[in-house]
Amino acid sequence: MVNDSANQIHNNTDRSWTTTAVVLFSGQLASLLGSALVQFAIIWYVTLRTNSGIAMTLIALAGFVPQLLVSPIAGVWADRFNRKKVMIISDGLIALATLLVAIMFLIGYDAMWLIYVGTAIRSFGSGIHTPAVTAIVPQIVPKNNLVRFNALYHGAGNIIQLIAPVLGGLVVSFMPMWQILFIDVITAAIAIGCLLAISVPDHKREEKVKTSQYRELIDGIKYVRSNKLLSAILAVYAVFMILLSPGASLLPLYIRRNFGLDPFNITISQTTVFAGMALGGLLVAKRGHFFNKIHVLRVAAGMIAMIVIILGLLGYAPWATIWVFGAMLLLFGLTVPFYLTNNTVFMQEEVPAKYQGRTFALHYMVGSFAIPMGTLFFGPLADIVSIQSLFIAAGTIQLILIIFTRSLFHRLASHLYFPEQVE
Repeated sequence: MVNDSANQIHNNTDRSWTTTAVVLFSGQLASLLGSALVQFAIIWYVTLRTNSGIAMTLIALAGFVPQLLVSPIAGVWADRFNRKKVMIISDGLIALATLLVAIMFLIGYDAMWLIYVGTAIRSFGSGIHTPAVTAIVPQIVPKNNLVRFNALYHGAGNIIQLIAPVLGGLVVSFMPMWQILFIDVITAAIAIGCLLAISVPDHKREEKVKTSQYRELIDGIKYVRSNKLLSAILAVYAVFMILLSPGASLLPLYIRRNFGLDPFNITISQTTVFAGMALGGLLVAKRGHFFNKIHVLRVAAGMIAMIVIILGLLGYAPWATIWVFGAMLLLFGLTVPFYLTNNTVFMQEEVPAKYQGRTFALHYMVGSFAIPMGTLFFGPLADIVSIQSLFIAAGTIQLILIIFTRSLFHRLASHLYFPEQVE
């Protein structure tokens, strides 16, 4: 396994890293809560003010496209520069943009373009921040605690995603927009303060040879391509996520067609998924260690595929209620952390520190492209065939993919988990 940075503290026997981790990621969770709350509040604000599909499309694009576009170069920055400083700068950029928009609203200038531009800059800053915050974890957390830490951190993030829509709708009802935006400024300041209060060991970087950032990006892609196991994981992940897009994008329409127009049904579906993910995160954290992470994430992927098939079959069952459907969504959410945590920890352990920023950025891009691509294909089909049949078809192909790649992953990962089988 790769442990190429002398500054990483995998072998620490004391608990000094705990304080650093708690301070750092408490600040990050505070910032995540503020950002998620404000983003949902912005969506509610645009909806109530415009009642326009075009406006909703624009705010969605403003929140997604800049983050996606900056991700490749953000991965280079996370590998080239001090990751703590990258996080401070990105949090500062988000806070500054949000503060300026808040001030403009406070003095009475509340043009909609400000919301779009502010959201785009926030998305840009988030795109810079994401690879750095994932890659910095192994610099702080010892190797034998990576599973537990990532599970707890992502579990807390899922709880935030669960309550953020409710809080966002609540603050829109009782606070003017400029005060809502200040929430994100304050939580970003908390995150920056936590970063400034701690010392984080730096990571090993490329030799100081003058190369362009484009060259470093290409080098990162070449590294991923040269690592056959990592390439296989990303390729299967891309196909798997494309096939998961009916569940991600068509779920509200599926519920409307099969369980009625009651908004409570949508609430049940969202709540059960995120509650399941939070509970799953706690279960993974309690376990704390998985010997064969490739096996665990493949089993989790197989379970997700079977759950998608069952969700489709429930659409044909006259006895199925929204509570039965919600129970399956809870099980779906429960399974996801077993996949995501082991996937993340595998890359944190096996990818050299100098390539982690670019690797996580590429992983994010694959997932981010896959869902929209799948939606472009499956979305129009939802008006031709039943959504439950799309669920069943997509889940079946996912399951076949997992089964037929079993021998491939066993061969590629055997040197990690069964070295005695490798000649």
